[in-house]
Amino acid sequence: MPPGRIPPVPAVLRLVQRTVLHRWRATDEDLYREVAALAEAAPRREMLVAGCGEGETTEWLAARTGATVTGVDADAMRIAAAEARAARSGARAVHYEQAALDDLPHETGVFDAAVGDLSLSAAADPERAVAELARVVKPMGVVVLMQLTWTSEIASDAREQVVDRLGLRPHLIVEWKQMMRDAGLVDLQVQDWTDGVPGGRASAPGAEHPRLTLRQKAHIVGRAWRRWGWRAARGAVERETSLIRELSRERAFGFLLMKGVKWPHAKGA
Repeated sequence: MPPGRIPPVPAVLRLVQRTVLHRWRATDEDLYREVAALAEAAPRREMLVAGCGEGETTEWLAARTGATVTGVDADAMRIAAAEARAARSGARAVHYEQAALDDLPHETGVFDAAVGDLSLSAAADPERAVAELARVVKPMGVVVLMQLTWTSEIASDAREQVVDRLGLRPHLIVEWKQMMRDAGLVDLQVQDWTDGVPGGRASAPGAEHPRLTLRQKAHIVGRAWRRWGWRAARGAVERETSLIRELSRERAFGFLLMKGVKWPHAKGA
């Protein structure tokens, strides 16, 4: 790995994730309401949320729609946090499982709808992860994706550094749509939430980019020094700060809601 791709310390990775996702937090209620509408969430409906993280989307859908919701994430710590969250809130219609998102531990055609939350793009094989969502829903079932997309604001040669720090791999909108088509999904719908609620209020204005603490700086320098020596370590904090500043800009990423319906007949049939 060249000096330009310094793996982030965990605290920096979490900082970058909060920075990037901050813009859509102000629209959570509107966003989740739209996800519920697209997924046709309702009592007696069985739903899956893949990449559920710490359970925000899962718990909202169960509490507000009456659906029974299963959350799956590959990160054991996040699943533990989601289960603790459900215990504190008394949520009963939610269940959590740790599993690879590109190899879901469910039978084919068992859910009425499936939602691919942001962490879906952290899957080792995102194409297969989308295909897995389509596999586990019933014929004519719904798949909804909530995903980041690349914009022209981030140069292609900087994208691997972005992936390292974000812990997610955004894709172009045409790539997400092709994954859905390849999974056998039809009637695709796309909503652009980059600037907040489509046709409604804008997302929260970008705040000043976050500052690294002295401890985080020490971790960055220490990691760079151990890997490449003192010369590389001297510029490590400056490179990290510059990248965080770039990621905190308003148009660094796009954010989309996408819906597809599982065609009841296999492709080519």
